[in-house]
Amino acid sequence: MNFLKIEDEMKYFQKMFILRKEIENFLFEEGYMNIEPSIFEEYDEFTSVNSRIDKKSTVKILGSNSDILILSPDITTGIINKFMPRWDYDLMLKIFYYGKTYKYNGTGIKENREIGVELIGDKNPDVDQDILETAERIISRYSDKFLFEIGNSKFLKGIMSACSFNKEDHDNILDLLYLKNKQELSDYLSGLKYREPMATLSNILDLEGTFEEVTGKLKDLYLNEMMKTGLEELKKVDDYMKNITDKISYDLSMVSELSYYDGIIFRGYVQGSNKEIIRGGRYDSFTEQFGVKIPAIGFTVELDELLKVVQGGMTWV
Repeated sequence: MNFLKIEDEMKYFQKMFILRKEIENFLFEEGYMNIEPSIFEEYDEFTSVNSRIDKKSTVKILGSNSDILILSPDITTGIINKFMPRWDYDLMLKIFYYGKTYKYNGTGIKENREIGVELIGDKNPDVDQDILETAERIISRYSDKFLFEIGNSKFLKGIMSACSFNKEDHDNILDLLYLKNKQELSDYLSGLKYREPMATLSNILDLEGTFEEVTGKLKDLYLNEMMKTGLEELKKVDDYMKNITDKISYDLSMVSELSYYDGIIFRGYVQGSNKEIIRGGRYDSFTEQFGVKIPAIGFTVELDELLKVVQGGMTWV
């Protein structure tokens, strides 16, 4: 981010400091403990557990032993990698952090400031609703014109497993869903051998709206047990969230770039920006890749984007 005036740059960082401290203080008062994450990850290790990430976008560094490191594109991976080898089954971590992630965008390195929230090892059946309430309390503090999009990865996984796609087709379909490319998805599916669940997959980008609207659109479409489980979990969330806010839209096609979510997925937006301010979800199965499967859910707050939306008035290019 480049500023036209020094005064604008100083104002920006003062406002960023205040914003960061406000959110950190809120989380501390809510019982979260602060940690300081590392900015480095081992390239091979990171890409092996985040297979869908665009490897060209990672910022690589040559270590002193000729090891290839990257500036972290995702802090959650590093936290799980750090704690899992020493995990105690009775442990429950309620943590937050301030950190930066890095991505090469084709012209330069993009640095992103974020505050992350993680609940690891919490077996409370209502923890999904609790984490969503925490996210809502943060975003509503800065704007009453916000929207949460909520999905559940079990619904999509249920379709994909029923279709028995090979890895190439599986990954290509997820990429098209991530890009919300309805026409290319339709064209791609039309070239594959038809299976009963594919009718639901062909319509999945239309499965969004209120929970009642979404379930209404599912009439006569294919549903298996995993898909039904995803819907049941969303119904529980919907019953709870209606007591907090009506600013919710459900999206059964929601896909993450890192693709490690296993259950609820959510994103928070504020009017004035088309970029997500909050993103997160449940990732129990991801912890298993590091040795032990435990309950885990969290989200990040994109500080630069939030500050641009709620403060404004500064000139940068």
